[in-house]
Amino acid sequence: MLSTLRDLALEGLDGLMAHRVRSLLSTLGILFGVAAIIGILSIGEGAKREQERMIAQLGILNFQIQARDLDDEDDDVKKEILRKSEGLSSRDVRALRAALPDAEHVGGMVEVRLRDVVPRPPDGARIYLMGAEPEYLASSNLVLLRGRKLTQLDEQRVAQVALLGRGVAQDLFNTQRVIGERVRLGSVWVTVVGVVTDGSGTEGEASVEGIELRDRNRDVILPLSTANQRFRRSDELAELSEIQVSVGAPLQVLGHSMLARRIIDRLHRDQPDTSWTVPIELLTQSQEQQRIFNLVMGLIAGISLLIGGIGIMNIMLASVLERTREIGIRLAVGATPWDIRMLFLSEATLISLVGGVLGVAAGYGISAGVAAFTGWATAVPVWAVVLAAMLSMAEGVLFGLLPAQRAARLPPVLAIRAG
Repeated sequence: MLSTLRDLALEGLDGLMAHRVRSLLSTLGILFGVAAIIGILSIGEGAKREQERMIAQLGILNFQIQARDLDDEDDDVKKEILRKSEGLSSRDVRALRAALPDAEHVGGMVEVRLRDVVPRPPDGARIYLMGAEPEYLASSNLVLLRGRKLTQLDEQRVAQVALLGRGVAQDLFNTQRVIGERVRLGSVWVTVVGVVTDGSGTEGEASVEGIELRDRNRDVILPLSTANQRFRRSDELAELSEIQVSVGAPLQVLGHSMLARRIIDRLHRDQPDTSWTVPIELLTQSQEQQRIFNLVMGLIAGISLLIGGIGIMNIMLASVLERTREIGIRLAVGATPWDIRMLFLSEATLISLVGGVLGVAAGYGISAGVAAFTGWATAVPVWAVVLAAMLSMAEGVLFGLLPAQRAARLPPVLAIRAG
């Protein structure tokens, strides 16, 4: 059996080498089709992984309630909202803790505009100031590198202490000795008690589903009470910028978020002064959109693979016509229709095999090129390579079958005479 397969492969290769240009063109059709499928799916897969990574920064077991910016509202509408609701506040945090006793963490955070920092950071280095409760930090992706965390005692004492993001610590002190150093934030002096890093791996600023994400390595973090009491904010701004709720299991997220929404709506008298982010919902939406994208783009790329298959059929039909005499002689000296059929199928399969292998390599090249020249995240999924390879091989068999059948059915005498 092995000898038969080897002989078929060698004879098929001889047939292709006899018509190099035509064989090359048919191979290119398969190559471009496979490369297009892998390249397009790699872009989609890279986008999916990048979006999932950014959504994971928010925490799959978390959901966030943000204070809405009301500056876009009409003055009358804005006044009515402010009259009926005090905005996101510590009262909301207390209410959620009481109503969600099995939640892992419920904590608030406020962002403060930072006007001046001493020691001064390098030109162009952005530093953000935020106040956060220990419960908020416990449900975040921050990882403690050195020192200690902020505690409930810091919160109660309105302690003038701070955590520095890794990037801020490097900019301000450029040394390993950071713990115990003093930093002036505006007119307020604070003592550094810890250095943290953003465990999500986010760098710079990004956006997912309209939600702005920020690299927490650029943050200076104070106790929430310290930020609210030591730094004056506009009377029109809510007490808190965000509340984050963390639960113990994915199945609890939606139920807890729905209950929390009813509580906040009641406390705020149904005023539209908050926005909600439920990462697990964003993840589900993102995956559904990605499946649709992969299906549509895969079908588009499949058209080029179909054209490659038509090219195989074309060259094989032409080969049958040119080799009619040869087929007749083979049949006359003892070859069976099965042998003729397998000979032509082997040639079609070889074209597909070579085109598929080169197409996979070209697909990886397209993926790397797109990533290098556009900065997009790309990733070649194994299933895309397997799918493209299987489709190319199937094309060789399916589109080579008709020419092979035609060759096998030629009457020997008529074939020799026609040749």
